[in-house]
Amino acid sequence: MGRQVLALLCGAGVLMGGVAMGAQKALGARQLKATAGTPGQVRRLAAPAAMPPPRWARALTGPSGDESARLVSDRAGGFLAMVNYVRGVDVGTGPLEGSDDPTEWHTALVRYDPQGQAQVLKVFHSAFGLRHAVDVQRNILLLVSAGGGVLDTGVHLAKLDASGKLLWLRPLPDGELWPQALTTDRAGNIGVGGYTVGAGDGQLAFVKYDAEGVRQWTYVDGETPRSEGRAVTVDGEGAFYVGGSAEGDGGAVEPYLVKLSPGGHAVWHRRLAGAVGVGHDVATHGNRVVLVGAYGGAFHFAGGAHVATDNLGTNQDAFVAAWTREGEERWAWNLGFDVGGVAMSEVDDSVVIAGGYQGGSADVGVLGALAGNPTSAANVYVAKLDRVEGRLRWARGFVSGLDLGIPGVDEGSVAVTPEGRACVVGMFHDTLQVGSSKWTTSGRSDLFLFGFDP
Repeated sequence: MGRQVLALLCGAGVLMGGVAMGAQKALGARQLKATAGTPGQVRRLAAPAAMPPPRWARALTGPSGDESARLVSDRAGGFLAMVNYVRGVDVGTGPLEGSDDPTEWHTALVRYDPQGQAQVLKVFHSAFGLRHAVDVQRNILLLVSAGGGVLDTGVHLAKLDASGKLLWLRPLPDGELWPQALTTDRAGNIGVGGYTVGAGDGQLAFVKYDAEGVRQWTYVDGETPRSEGRAVTVDGEGAFYVGGSAEGDGGAVEPYLVKLSPGGHAVWHRRLAGAVGVGHDVATHGNRVVLVGAYGGAFHFAGGAHVATDNLGTNQDAFVAAWTREGEERWAWNLGFDVGGVAMSEVDDSVVIAGGYQGGSADVGVLGALAGNPTSAANVYVAKLDRVEGRLRWARGFVSGLDLGIPGVDEGSVAVTPEGRACVVGMFHDTLQVGSSKWTTSGRSDLFLFGFDP
C-alpha cells in the first residue's frame, strides 16, 4: 500500500510503523482522522490574484491503482520524481513493466524538464523508495526498502550521480531507526530522520552522514517519548528542522517541530498544543520555517485561534504554520481537508502548498472561491503564499470525482526549482478536471503531475 492512511488519533497514542513490502516495512506516511474539537470559522485572506493554470499537466497511469510518487528539484531547472508501482506505470515515456505479485514493488527515478518531458534514469525492482533528495552537485540520494532481487533485503541509503549511476550503497542497521525523512546540506552532508525501533521504540531520531555515507552523529529525542520525524529540511547554516508528531500533555498526538544544530544538539522544540494531528512536511528559506500537516480540535498560534472544520463528517483541517529560525511564531492558517507538501521559492519569496478540500466547506474560504465537488474531499488545491506574512498570492482548484476509500488527496508532494518553477504530484480517484479535460483513472487511481511557471 503506497498511499497515505488516515489514522484515528484520539486520546493517547501514536500510530507507529510502516507499510509492509514482503517482510520489510516500506512507506511510513500516514495522515490524520481526528474527531476531537468543535468546528469553527476561519479567518479569510484578501482575494487572491488571478489563478494561473499549470504550464503543463500529466497523468501518470497504471493498471492497478497502487502507484505513489514524490518530487524534489533536480537543481537544473527541472524535477526528479520517485515513482513506486506494482503492476506497471506510464510516467510519460511508455509503460514500465511491473509484477503481478501485489507484494512486489518497483521504484523508478524519473526526471522531468521544465516543459514536463520525462526521462527515466533508473528502475529498482523488488524495492520501495521511501525518500529521495538531490545535493548541490546534482547527485541523487535515495532511501530504499528492498525485498530481495539485486539489493539485499532491508533499508538502504544510496547515492547516485545525476545520470542515475550508482556511486555507493549503505545498508542501514536493523533495529535502530525507521527512516521517513531525507535531506542534504550545502556541503553535501546527508540527514536521515524517523523514529527509533527496538528497545527505545517510538522516539524521534535523526542521523547525520557525510557525503560518503559515514555517520557523523545521532540525535534521539529522549525527553519526548512517542514522537517521530516525518520530514526534514536544512537551512543555509547547516541547521536541520525535523517535523512530525509527539504526544502532548493530554496524551493526544500533536504536530511537532525540532531544530537541530549542525553538531546535533537540540536548539528548540515547538508543538501545536491542543491540535490532534501530525506535521507532514517542512521547508525553510530566509528567516522562516514552515510546517504543514493535518489536525483536528484547535490550537493557538501567533495570537490567533485555529479551529478545525467538519469535512464529510470528519473534524479535520490542513494547517500551515511559520516560525522564525529562532522559533518565534509568525503566521498560520487552517485550510482545506489535508495538505500533501510544501516548498519555498527563493525567486519570489513564496511558499507553495498543495492538498485536498471538500467543495463548499467553510475552510476553503482562506483559499478564495474555489469550485469543488461537495461530496468529495479529494478536490485538489495548489496555492502560493507570501513567505514573510503568509498572505495568499493565488490558489487554483481542480474538481475531483468520487472520493474512494479514505477521503482526501493521497501521496501529495511539492517541489520548487531555483528559478521558481513549481511542480505538484498527488493521487486522484475516479476523475479529475484539469482545464477543459476530464481525466479518468485507468485503474482504481492514478497520479497527477502539474508544473507551474514562477
